[in-house]
Amino acid sequence: MFYSFSILFNRHDMAKKLDYEYCKAAPMLEWLGNKWALVVLVKISENEPVRFNELYRNIPSVSEKVLSQVLKQLTTDGIIERQLYPDVPPRVEYSITDLGKTLLPHVEALIKWGQDNFEQIMINRHNNEWGVQ
Repeated sequence: MFYSFSILFNRHDMAKKLDYEYCKAAPMLEWLGNKWALVVLVKISENEPVRFNELYRNIPSVSEKVLSQVLKQLTTDGIIERQLYPDVPPRVEYSITDLGKTLLPHVEALIKWGQDNFEQIMINRHNNEWGVQ
């Protein structure tokens, strides 16, 4: 029986996904749609290798469950890697893969754009909230 990739993917993942056959940029759009994915990626790149609890402490407001889901998705997509050490208790560290390193300059460019335009965006939001033109 034939199933499209997106149907199989949805069975094992949380939310409805974009159509991968229609849009090859869908995985990136999904990361952008998840408010924590790029934050996690940047935090790992700043401190790699990094352990779960260190990430959890350094990202305000993220829940353990959401952080775990984001790490799993980025690992599944090959953006980060998870290294399990057979210590007692077990130790897990996350670092950026070579593929993830090719993504970082683009993420950094988005961050810079946001920083450069922050004040204007806040002015626009304020003006639109109050009906100012």
